[in-house]
Amino acid sequence: MTWHPALIIAFLTGLIATGHISTNIYAPSLPSMVDFFATDAASVQMTISVYMAAFAVGQLIYGPLSDRFGRRKILLGGLIIFVVTTVMIIVLPSMYRSVDLLIVGRGLQALGACSGPVVARAIMRDLYSREETAKVMAYIAMAMGLAPAFAPVLGGYLEEWFDWRASFVAVLLFAFAVFLASIKMPETNKHRAANAAERPITLITNYGMLLTSRAYWGFVSVGSLVFGAMFGFQVGAPFVVIEMLGYAPSSYGWFSVTGIGGYMVGSWVTSRIADRVGVDRMVPLGVTIVMIGAVVFLALGLLGTLSIWTLFGPLALMAFGMAILFPSTLAGSISVFPRFAGAASALYGFIQMLTAAVTITVVGLLSDGTHMPMVWVVSVTMIAAFVVAMLGGPGRGRRQPLRSPGA
Repeated sequence: MTWHPALIIAFLTGLIATGHISTNIYAPSLPSMVDFFATDAASVQMTISVYMAAFAVGQLIYGPLSDRFGRRKILLGGLIIFVVTTVMIIVLPSMYRSVDLLIVGRGLQALGACSGPVVARAIMRDLYSREETAKVMAYIAMAMGLAPAFAPVLGGYLEEWFDWRASFVAVLLFAFAVFLASIKMPETNKHRAANAAERPITLITNYGMLLTSRAYWGFVSVGSLVFGAMFGFQVGAPFVVIEMLGYAPSSYGWFSVTGIGGYMVGSWVTSRIADRVGVDRMVPLGVTIVMIGAVVFLALGLLGTLSIWTLFGPLALMAFGMAILFPSTLAGSISVFPRFAGAASALYGFIQMLTAAVTITVVGLLSDGTHMPMVWVVSVTMIAAFVVAMLGGPGRGRRQPLRSPGA
């Protein structure tokens, strides 16, 4: 890639952010959308869980296609879908006052948005080694921390000044800017010619090889459980802060910066120690910190204390651990079989997003007017990630030999 290293990181940051900003930014609008569409909280939360599920499935398609035809073409096609469906979301659901149309639109939007993260992760493996990928991902996490930090802040003010549709206008502008940058992107897939010569079924069977790899599953399972728990908090917290504690939507946005602050500090630490500590030891370290934060979160909930501090204090600690955990699980998973990094990236993202969709749905189904369903789901899922890591996840085994077909 002929771009300056700083431009590469900025570009990859934008691609990864496409998958998250369209959810983070309208989180403060979730309670008001219940009134706008004359529906219930579970239906509005479905706009996020359906997005996650479609995002997960879409990645399974983009990954092998980017291995076979190249990163650039597949990325541009996905971003076009993202832009067009975002326009549909702004216009159609409000025209017919239908939350069902919004849910469908969000599913279609996810099918375009998922091209950004899956291709970005594959590009990282195209350009960097295993440990370099973890380090670069840490730098990206520090930069990307600004997006989820201030997206809810911006979304909160847009909700107060306008309504939920203004947040999607902001998403549209962001998506269009990423699309324009992607037009200039050079191709990075060094194995494209070899992969294109293989039968399509061979690329699909690569998923089977990944799914039977203990090394791959070790990284993916731990990262996905923590990722799902994080989104369980994200979808439940706005209702707790705005409806139960009585804060304004913009205030929720500012409170959420606490967690992002912990994530950015953790990312800085990761960028400094990743080369020396190594991926296999970074994962147990990160998941242990996450587990401690989850235990504190659950204990405060069981004691019956509810305040901004009992919500976002433990979140900052969990986010610190996540920043150490996520780059390492990603780097480890896509390095097991480097030749089809696109498929490995896609399956990683699929399992992550599917886990998030499940946790979001469970939070909605268990909703009882208190904050405890969210506390239970987030804490138990985080603790489960720790148990999986200690019983046989990353750090317990060693990287498998690269035995992809024709390699």
